[in-house]
Amino acid sequence: MIYIASPYTDNDERVMKARYEAVAKFCFEATQAGYHIFSPIAHWHPIAVKYRLPRDSYFWLRYNLDAMKMSEAFWLLMIDGWSESIDLNRDYGVALGLGLEVRRISPHKFEDKNN
Repeated sequence: MIYIASPYTDNDERVMKARYEAVAKFCFEATQAGYHIFSPIAHWHPIAVKYRLPRDSYFWLRYNLDAMKMSEAFWLLMIDGWSESIDLNRDYGVALGLGLEVRRISPHKFEDKNN
């Protein structure tokens, strides 16, 4: 399994929704390309919104750590906000500490292959 990390938290709900949409699209494309992936943002955003779960990284930290432990690789999706994200920087370090194969991935990696 490949853990897909991406920026999410922001003070602006529109930014968070746009980030969710970008990672969801990427997850669709990666799955279509044959990868077995997991993205906590793509999975949990709709549930968190509908049932008003906290959407800050500290609430999800233990859950995400467990998911990373079950993964073979960690892909950091370079969508808007990735380079400034403190949470992604922390998760990147955790993935390295777990010995996961770590890559930075363009959100456009699979676009040409699916058309």
